[in-house]
Amino acid sequence: MKNLNKFALVAVMAFAFSACGNDANKTADTETVPADEATPKVGEATVAGYNGDIKVTVHFGKDGVIEKIDTENTETEDVGAPAIEELKEAIVEKNGTEGVDNVSGATVSSEAFKSAVDEAIVNAK
Repeated sequence: MKNLNKFALVAVMAFAFSACGNDANKTADTETVPADEATPKVGEATVAGYNGDIKVTVHFGKDGVIEKIDTENTETEDVGAPAIEELKEAIVEKNGTEGVDNVSGATVSSEAFKSAVDEAIVNAK
């Protein structure tokens, strides 16, 4: 009976190892990506802010991660504009607006900027 158990164990191991073998003649199953999908994407949007329109351009890397955000705005120099700069860094770090808090004292500018970024993400081509 011991010999039968050993034989069964050896047979199972041989089957398992043969399933892990390398088939050198098999061609690799690689998926090609169209060139327009492989290139970095850019999304743009414009939303009304506290002191005028906030235009954003969101730049994505090849892996779909936000690399940088460019802005054009007329927000107040002492409150809104610095808030946007702070939000840009936080959004790039978190790769989106989820979990990014508004800047205290610049709620309208913060909400508008985050809304513009969300819209630009959707508009990315």
